[in-house]
Amino acid sequence: MFEYSVDGNHFLGVRKTAFGKTQMVYNFGGVDHRVYDVDTPNPPAQVLSAALSKAINSRRVIPTLISTLAAQNITLRESF
Repeated sequence: MFEYSVDGNHFLGVRKTAFGKTQMVYNFGGVDHRVYDVDTPNPPAQVLSAALSKAINSRRVIPTLISTLAAQNITLRESF
């Protein structure tokens, strides 16, 4: 699942790695690319989808994503 912001500058998506880990991917205008590992095992897809939608429509995408998921006891860790 993925979404673009209304202005098209922000991209936020969810993916599974070859090892089965869930990751959230963020891109801003092709300049700022970040990948976050979802540390919580087996997070519900509907919760991730709702958080993704809320975050992509907010002014501060990443802080909104992190706080929305934290409210559901789902933690993110930036992957390098």
